[in-house]
Amino acid sequence: MPLLEWIKMEWVSAILALSTLAVVIGGFINRAGGAKGIGWQYIRFTVLTTAIPIVGLLALNGALSGEAATVISAAMAYAFGKSSENGS
Repeated sequence: MPLLEWIKMEWVSAILALSTLAVVIGGFINRAGGAKGIGWQYIRFTVLTTAIPIVGLLALNGALSGEAATVISAAMAYAFGKSSENGS
């Protein structure tokens, strides 16, 4: 792999990793200030906005295996398949 291509891949990996961390920290700070709890909307938002960069990171670095994809898709299915607490 040429050096320039490797440097680009490292920058993209760093940006994806930092965006995942920023989403989790920023979302928690935003929700911690309110009187309500975290809630399902926050959990759904966090799962979606962290899963996409993680899949990108794994795919970019050649580490996206069937097991990793299964775990990520199971987390997304759980977060989005959960019905609301009030039964509707």
